Amino acid sequence: MSNGKTTGVRRVGGRGMSPSIGGVLAALLVAVACPCRSEAQPAEPQAGSVTVTGADVPAVLTDATFLQEVVRHVYRWHLDENDVDRLSGTQDFPFWVRMLDVSLDAGDHSQMAEIVMPLVGTTVTVKKPDYRIAELDLVVTSGVFRVTHVSKIGIPDAPLPAHQVVNVNYAEMKAYLFRTRTESAFPDAALLERLRVAVRRELGLPPDERTPGRHIVHMAPLSPVANEVWVYLENDQQLVRFASDIDLTNPAVWAHESLMVRAWNARRQVVTSLDEVAGSNAFMTRDQIGRALYNCIVLGQRVEINNPSEAPGGAAE
Repeated sequence: MSNGKTTGVRRVGGRGMSPSIGGVLAALLVAVACPCRSEAQPAEPQAGSVTVTGADVPAVLTDATFLQEVVRHVYRWHLDENDVDRLSGTQDFPFWVRMLDVSLDAGDHSQMAEIVMPLVGTTVTVKKPDYRIAELDLVVTSGVFRVTHVSKIGIPDAPLPAHQVVNVNYAEMKAYLFRTRTESAFPDAALLERLRVAVRRELGLPPDERTPGRHIVHMAPLSPVANEVWVYLENDQQLVRFASDIDLTNPAVWAHESLMVRAWNARRQVVTSLDEVAGSNAFMTRDQIGRALYNCIVLGQRVEINNPSEAPGGAAE
């Protein structure tokens, strides 16, 4: 298993972003000058009745508040009505939590764990990075576990001996998910500027230039348990994901560009099933991109920018 290190700005998926698309994203991101905002303060998760049994794991991983935030992330990005419908009558919602023994480089003290939600057939991998990139003289560390991967395959029939079983009251967790289903927080101006610079440098473009014309971008809400930013470029029908092991608000991630950038074209890189493109990671399914667009467009923040044209007399609005 890969340790998931990110050691520089990378573009993954299909043919990536063209310079013109990167310029559009850059223009959009730099023009936003709003503070980090939230549509509403998230309600405090109600722990309710929680029971914990089994092997020892770090207490944070079995904390009811943390687990419910993980569920809220999965609820927005992965679950569908069939998952929720089959929970009818459930009293306790179990989590199976265990540490993962992964092969790491010398000096890498990162921790990885899995959180299995057997009732919805979902496994979440979380990571707390702790390593050094010698060539950048950069220490990559975080005090919290963040979601790195969500899967709906390979669910065991029963908890393993290494799993700690945590049962959370389902009715209270369901009520929390319903109350917070539309709550949103977005990147602030400093983070948007850093995203703009990272993308333009990745594409070999001058970071201070603007792409002329009218552009619309949609930004998905930030998740407290996933260190990523999703944006949708409406003009070019491009979906872009930014992610890093380092917290995106940490200046170190931008000083060394320890960032991953991945892009999908919403028309050309979408299939009904990934079996159609077996062996390729350059595509999304219609279900996956539908969820991403829901988060970006319906729950997200819309920004419209009119940049001056290159013709004489062009003016910004």
